[in-house]
Amino acid sequence: MTKQDPEVTPLLEAIIEEAFVLSSDLGAEVSRVLKEGQAAPLAESETRALLTQIVRKLQEEARANEDKATLDSLDGEPEAIAATMIAQTRRGQPRDARDPHVTFPLHEHDGIKPAVVVPMPVYHGIKVPMTCGYVKTRSVHLWDRNERLEIHLNQFRSREDREPTPDELLDIMLSRLDLPGLAGTADQFAIEKLARSIVANGVQRPPILDVDGTLLDGNRRVTACQFILNSAEFTSEEKRRAEWVYVWQLIPHARLDHQREAVVVALNFEDDCKEDWPEYVKARKVYDAWGAMLEIEPRKPSSRRQASMKRELSKKFALGPDTNTVNRYLKMVSWADDFEEHHINTRGRDQYEVKHRSNRYFQYFDEMAKGAKPGGVAYGLTQDDAFRQIVFDLLFDGKFKTWRDIRQLKEIRDNPEAREALIRARDETDEEEADNHLKDAMAIARARRADAREVGANTRIESFTSWLDELPTRAYRDSIKPEKLRGLLKALRTAEANASAVLEDGEVEFCGKCGRPRR
Repeated sequence: MTKQDPEVTPLLEAIIEEAFVLSSDLGAEVSRVLKEGQAAPLAESETRALLTQIVRKLQEEARANEDKATLDSLDGEPEAIAATMIAQTRRGQPRDARDPHVTFPLHEHDGIKPAVVVPMPVYHGIKVPMTCGYVKTRSVHLWDRNERLEIHLNQFRSREDREPTPDELLDIMLSRLDLPGLAGTADQFAIEKLARSIVANGVQRPPILDVDGTLLDGNRRVTACQFILNSAEFTSEEKRRAEWVYVWQLIPHARLDHQREAVVVALNFEDDCKEDWPEYVKARKVYDAWGAMLEIEPRKPSSRRQASMKRELSKKFALGPDTNTVNRYLKMVSWADDFEEHHINTRGRDQYEVKHRSNRYFQYFDEMAKGAKPGGVAYGLTQDDAFRQIVFDLLFDGKFKTWRDIRQLKEIRDNPEAREALIRARDETDEEEADNHLKDAMAIARARRADAREVGANTRIESFTSWLDELPTRAYRDSIKPEKLRGLLKALRTAEANASAVLEDGEVEFCGKCGRPRR
């Protein structure tokens, strides 16, 4: 080893580790030889000879052990492999001057110099030697052969009769390019969500570059970093941190094509077995953080101060610039706490069993938290302890099948007949019978709601038609959303069919299923 080539050290450490993987005896021998080299610095030719000897020993040991992965990663003449390894560790001179096959240099950033990745990564059962370092985010071009974009790219080529430019490729990833079939699709690849996660946590997994800088893995991560740099949502400091991205890069090798394919297959076809946190766990983390923020406030914060604190909390947990998710989580956990308190303290159930049920049925608390004003679900549950306990018991036993069942509760609470059916559903141990009682409660509630709608129909129609007649024409264009206009037209067509049938035919029989007149 030479004093002029300090960056050779990480490579030699990787070689030692590779040797120990094959054999502890071989690893010890290689380590001894390398330490001798460190004690008496070698010239470049001697370093090359030493590496050649080590590579040859590794190859021999791999053949003896029938270690195909190591043989694949060290395929070729030992002298050539040693020369390539030395070339890849010299970062002090321009990269293209060292190796004509490598045209995209890695850089030192924040005191971290380019180095060999240790231990050697394994993809799809194949060891792939790589280097690591930093690159300017804006200098990385997205991969125009990414299978994720196959339909988009073929569509672009068909329409434009050319390949997309790097900027156009970025627009495709950001869902900004107008492509038929994708009209109105916002953030199709969830780049904005990823960008907020990167701002909070950094790029957790290094993107992987080919020797020429082409992205083999990490299109979304690099796109998210570029989105950060170009978005007014993020601060100058956050943009500064996104200017550089830490990457891994393949090195020229006799089996480079084989290794490249292994990387792509492993990272896009093989499951990384990562399991996302349940929303119950995420919400609890946000809820606890909110409680900690409130504790250090000198006095009860005003509504304006609370809104600011929630924005800070939302940013901390990479939930976006608004506070919708934070507010939803806080309400859901509050209801989950009431649910757990009821079953632990009132019903005397095991606290951990109750918490498991909270986790399993956590989404139902979102529906329970809606409608805090009179007539809403949350209002009815809050105002009526006995009714809330019935609902909590039904939820614990898994008798609610969908969130729509929760929405019906506002109609059941003040209907004695429907409420009695709900109690029978709670007390019934036979699952099928309990389900029938629950359906009865829902049916009774729906029937009452339909009857209520008929009461005062004349007054409601008079009020609506008067309002509609006075609505300025420009409001249809400037104020009313397209989906609301479509809903209005649909309702008016139904009303027209029913009204016309009655006015023209007098006595008309209506379909019990769809409510439309039978001809």
